Amino acid sequence: MRTRDMLISLAMLAVCAGCSTAVPVPSPGLLLYVTTYDAFNDDWDLYEGELSALVVDAGQNPVLQIGVDDVQEGAFTVLDQQFGNFDLIVDAYQQEGPEFPNAPGFGVLFRHQDNRNYYLFMISGDGYYQVSRRVGGVDEVLSDWIDSPVINQGQAVNTIRVIAEGSAFSFFVNDVQLPLCLTIWNPQVPGECQVAGQQDFSPGAVAMQLVDDTFAQGRIGLGARSFDVGGIVVTFDNLLVCGPQAEPPVPYRCELQLPEPDAS
Repeated sequence: MRTRDMLISLAMLAVCAGCSTAVPVPSPGLLLYVTTYDAFNDDWDLYEGELSALVVDAGQNPVLQIGVDDVQEGAFTVLDQQFGNFDLIVDAYQQEGPEFPNAPGFGVLFRHQDNRNYYLFMISGDGYYQVSRRVGGVDEVLSDWIDSPVINQGQAVNTIRVIAEGSAFSFFVNDVQLPLCLTIWNPQVPGECQVAGQQDFSPGAVAMQLVDDTFAQGRIGLGARSFDVGGIVVTFDNLLVCGPQAEPPVPYRCELQLPEPDAS
């Protein structure tokens, strides 16, 4: 099933980016948005240049392509639709750019208010992940960079999943939920974080959810950034946004549980 075939009946759930009206709470498992970038791409902010966000043909498979030519720069695009609670799944692929030690970061923006206020879940091409928040144009790390064997490194596809329900957020890569370090990660001992307010490290400081109420709703987006080496290209495809469930299934693709259209 491609792009907008399922979206017409869901249009009542869309809220324009500039509206202040609260987004309705979706039913668990309800499909809110889907795209394979084969049509209706005007919903996304697309642009060319040294920092770019474009829809391109990869063979006969259209994808969203983010390009960053310069160093220490980032580019992203956001969808012209607001979400509060959601279960988002997308495939990401590092098409061009360095690997270790200057691999790019790429991932999902969510509850985006404007370019100065949003959350960001990012993985890197050398197997790390981080959660951050931008407030008033100032970037704040919420979960420090952590390396994980579940992230496919180099030119490989990674399925990224973010679940937001109220002020609680969970993060997955390749159908594995990732632990968070909400203070400081111990670089010497994988799996240990620094206990808040203390110098000791402990596995007990690791959290499986982030709780933060800075932004209650907003747009979703996809992006990439370079570090010390530019010339990166990351593609995204097969984006799904669903209503979250109390016990999220793993693995999960909510479009698979949609009923078949009535032939009559």
